[in-house]
Amino acid sequence: MEFASKSLQLGRRIRHLGRLAQITNVFARHGLWSFAERLDLKAWLTPAQMRHAQELSREEGSTDDQEALELKGLPARLRRSFEELGPAFVKLGQVLAVREDLLPKEYIDELSRLHSGVLGLPFAAIHQVLNEQLGAEKLKAFASISEKPLAAGSVAQVHEATLVTGERVVVKVQRPGIDQQIKVDLSLMAELATLIEKFIPEVRTARPVAMVAEFSRAFLGELDFIREAGNIAKITRNFAGVSHIMLPKVHWHLTTPKVLTQTYLEGLPASAKEKIIASGLEPALLVERGMGMFLKMVFIDGLFHGDLHPGNILALPANNVGIIDFGLCVHLGRTTRENLAGLLIGLIDEDFNRAVLNYVELADPPMDFDVKAFEYEVGNAVAPFIGLPLEDLRSGRLFWDLARVAAKHGAPMPQDLVIFIKTLVTFEGIGTNLDPGFDVLKSAEKFTTDIVAEVYSPENLRRQAMTIAHDVGQLAKHGPFQVRRLLRAALEGDLSLNLKSVDFERIAVSLDRSSSRMSISVIIAALIIGSSILTFARSGEGLASMPMIGLAGFALAGLLGFYIIFSVLRGK
Repeated sequence: MEFASKSLQLGRRIRHLGRLAQITNVFARHGLWSFAERLDLKAWLTPAQMRHAQELSREEGSTDDQEALELKGLPARLRRSFEELGPAFVKLGQVLAVREDLLPKEYIDELSRLHSGVLGLPFAAIHQVLNEQLGAEKLKAFASISEKPLAAGSVAQVHEATLVTGERVVVKVQRPGIDQQIKVDLSLMAELATLIEKFIPEVRTARPVAMVAEFSRAFLGELDFIREAGNIAKITRNFAGVSHIMLPKVHWHLTTPKVLTQTYLEGLPASAKEKIIASGLEPALLVERGMGMFLKMVFIDGLFHGDLHPGNILALPANNVGIIDFGLCVHLGRTTRENLAGLLIGLIDEDFNRAVLNYVELADPPMDFDVKAFEYEVGNAVAPFIGLPLEDLRSGRLFWDLARVAAKHGAPMPQDLVIFIKTLVTFEGIGTNLDPGFDVLKSAEKFTTDIVAEVYSPENLRRQAMTIAHDVGQLAKHGPFQVRRLLRAALEGDLSLNLKSVDFERIAVSLDRSSSRMSISVIIAALIIGSSILTFARSGEGLASMPMIGLAGFALAGLLGFYIIFSVLRGK
């Protein structure tokens, strides 16, 4: 059993190394070899793979200045690399495309061109997944399934179907084998993020390791259709008393981790303004209801749809609003919602000092964070907006300005809050398209009373008081014991501090390499001296009279010498 487990781990590691070599070669082919070299990826490749990557990088450009080649059109090269590397990297690029707080505009513009649309799989492959997931008996519940997909993505594709009851549904089917490929890539992304944080200090403040960890959790969640179905059910319950918000109903008996069956919502996409008006619907009312829906999800329920682009918001008869595609849903804790509410109310009341304090709480800055400098820069960023009427204030720009300043000072926003800002800005664009007089903050002002009532309700305050009392009680109970342990360790000389530094690790690695080479050099010297003594002790003339052990010592010393020379040159 243990042997089988180790064999499985070895096989997985071999696949990872093979994929890493492929990733490095793709970067090289698009003129990004120095990026891979800076991360010391060459240590993970065989000499043949490394030569191949360098050759690809040389073939890609026609200039002798490789650095100039890579800087020219770097965003486009990065986008093409992500496209070639597949779904996980495409998704990562799409996530980075909304990080206006971290990336320059040229990167945002280029990565925004990434799309996960691919050619649809043959229906035979889709039917095979349906048969494996549902079984032949449950498949009889479908009267028909359209072979032409409504939408095809790199992870799943969607087909319209009709149940034997006559109800129209949509079936979302995951591509076969895609989950294993994505898991391998996510694991490698985590290792690459660690190397980036280690070897590229200038991006360390962006917290690439934490960013990839958040991205991995969200993406793995999207691969589980049971989780998506659960989010639909929870949001449906949250809007049970709101008649003008419509969500699809999940058919649980036809849903598995890789197959999701839900009712078909037929409506007009939010971007079709002319058709909406021609249908007799009221764009301004639709926008108001949609904004109320979003604010309720964020501040009251703590669970919101994180991908509210125009294709996922539908205008339905009677000015009802429909929502589809719940693959990306974000949970917000109570403390986060309170700080978000404080930020929003501070902006509405033009209390920018309050907004800054709540923003700092949301960003969770490091210990060396300079709050004064941050407040000063935020003051300069929001100064042009002070005194402006809400209708003249574009909140999307203001939110991103705050995020950029925070990231500059080493406190980038967590991914969940970036999704909130992105969704808010996207909805602002949808709203202004349907209703030119719409503004997010002006609309949100109508809901602040409900937000304050929820955040500072007696029940919420009672719950917070109970939590604080419990924490204080635990501190009073265990604090003296911990202090006694600390003092005893100090008096007995057992007190120790564990320090971890990336620079220390690099120094340790360099010292380890140097000591290894020094040890080999001593062995070479000993072999040469010993072989020389044996050689002079020969019994006759000529090469044949030399002791074989002496010749073997010279040969081994020569091989070890060549190895040291090769390792030194390769290290350079």
